[in-house]
Amino acid sequence: MTTLEPTPRYGRPYPARRVLEEHNVNAGAPRSLAQTVQAAARAAESRLRPETAQHAGLAIEPRVLLALLSCCYARQIYGSAEVEQFLRGDAHFCQLYADQVPDVPTIRRFRRDHREALQVCLTAALRFVAEQKVAEGVVTRVNEGQIAEEASRRIIMAMFIDSMELDRDQTPETPVDLCYLFANGPPKAH
Repeated sequence: MTTLEPTPRYGRPYPARRVLEEHNVNAGAPRSLAQTVQAAARAAESRLRPETAQHAGLAIEPRVLLALLSCCYARQIYGSAEVEQFLRGDAHFCQLYADQVPDVPTIRRFRRDHREALQVCLTAALRFVAEQKVAEGVVTRVNEGQIAEEASRRIIMAMFIDSMELDRDQTPETPVDLCYLFANGPPKAH
């Protein structure tokens, strides 16, 4: 059977598609978190704006960035700096994308601009994880409302961690002179 796929915008095949399709043994239900996230990212692709690729580098397509963030949040990796560090440490990812890892501002911008698509994709990922727990007997049923709330909570957690990092980066260090004054207790009256 022949399938038609759009020509890549940058003149080379989509490496992430090839890697993720290698894991897809059957065309049925997804068998892994990566397959689930890829399917959700494909379904949410119409909600993504292509100009995001300009900021992320030539190799990082918006759909790939959506899938990467969804996987990281599903694995409880929230901060953009932590996501960047995780991707830099993944030799397979670096090999696929020639060390073009999205930086912290790109991750933050993408999350802000595509929050709705991220919510949809992360919800699918968390649903898959919950269904695995049902199959293992850890939980008895999947509650769709709680899964959607958890996806929203995780996105908010990522935003909160990033805001705390920004605050820390913008807070000037206390001058040494002031530290000396506070270390010696209250001033003595003459």
